[in-house]
Amino acid sequence: MRGMVERHDMNTLSLPLNIRRGGSDTNLNFDVPDGILDFHKVKLSADSLKQKILKVTEQIRIEQTSRDGNVAEYLKLVNSADKQQAGRIKQVFEKKNQKSAQSIAQLQKKLEQYHRKLRELEQNGTPRSSKDIAKDNLKDIQPSLKDAQAKARTAPHSLESEFANLIRNKFGSADNIAHLRNSLEEFRPEASARAYGGSATIVNKPKYGSDDECSSGTSGSADSNGNQSFGAGGAGTLDSQGKLTAILEELREIKDTQAQLAEDIEALKVQFKREYGFISQTLQEETYRYERLEDQLHDLTDLHQHETANLKQELASIEEKVAYQAYERSRDIQEALESCQTRISKLELHQQEQQALQSDTVNAKVLLGKCINVVLAFMTVILVCVSTIAKFISPMMKSRFHILGTFFAVTLLAIFCKNWDHILCAIERIIIPR
Repeated sequence: MRGMVERHDMNTLSLPLNIRRGGSDTNLNFDVPDGILDFHKVKLSADSLKQKILKVTEQIRIEQTSRDGNVAEYLKLVNSADKQQAGRIKQVFEKKNQKSAQSIAQLQKKLEQYHRKLRELEQNGTPRSSKDIAKDNLKDIQPSLKDAQAKARTAPHSLESEFANLIRNKFGSADNIAHLRNSLEEFRPEASARAYGGSATIVNKPKYGSDDECSSGTSGSADSNGNQSFGAGGAGTLDSQGKLTAILEELREIKDTQAQLAEDIEALKVQFKREYGFISQTLQEETYRYERLEDQLHDLTDLHQHETANLKQELASIEEKVAYQAYERSRDIQEALESCQTRISKLELHQQEQQALQSDTVNAKVLLGKCINVVLAFMTVILVCVSTIAKFISPMMKSRFHILGTFFAVTLLAIFCKNWDHILCAIERIIIPR
């Protein structure tokens, strides 16, 4: 068991580096069903395109809804605004509408591209990869390997060289093939012509479940090529077949590992592409949203600046109106004061003339007439007061409160009548200054 492990480690280390890494250019598994991988790739690509189409369609619907909302808001603002504000609102609306139209056009163009890619993908499928081309090249090598099998009886060393040259043409430089040849020569016996003849057909055989099945497949392939003297090799040939079967089994394990790694890499590539597309689209949406917010901020700033300028103009006009009205009011008051001053001066002159006439000619008739006039005026005042009092007495006697008010009013009137002379003197003193 320990010898088997050491042999496995030695064979693994002696293989070329690109084969041990399991690269896509060194895949030796000729019988992998490529249609399944292509079908999965096409399905993943189609699902990704459908998701993108749905997302772009939703973006177009949102953009159209936003544009309709802007139109409704524009119509509402225009109906309730004056001409100057309507012009500014129209400019802002045209700018937003133009940006919305550009965004919708870009999204529709992107949607058409996705539909076209989806149609091409459904019609043509995925393009041929380098792995498919490598398999075709290896399938072309198979006839050469069969020709080399016919020469394996007489020239085992030449068969080994030819096999190495065939692998060298496909899988790399001569240095890498030298490692493979050294690992094969270490397990090659002196008489191994039939073993190499069998290996030429085992490469294209399907995988076996165990070492016994591999050995039976090897012997069967040798018989099918016309080698009827299997027992001529003796025990050495059986030993070499067992070793070669172990090597081929290790190669199959390496191929399986490489195929699994290739599938994992393809799955990771698809996942990374999907995530990269999603992140790129999200970044693009955020950039577009940021641009829209920036444009809206600029529009609002411009609108606020215009409104501030209009408010300043209105405040200036109101200030001018207030100043003009204050000036007009002060001028009217000044004119009224001047007219009052003129009338007062005229009254003073008239009073001085009357005093001069009274001092010069004292006429009893004039005094009597004046007294009569004063009495008549006094009676007139009394009658007016009585009539006024009579008018006010009837509603003032309806309640106690009215009675008390009437009593106080009568008392004040009595006091006024009692001090009438003093009141007249005070009035004359006010009207006629000394």
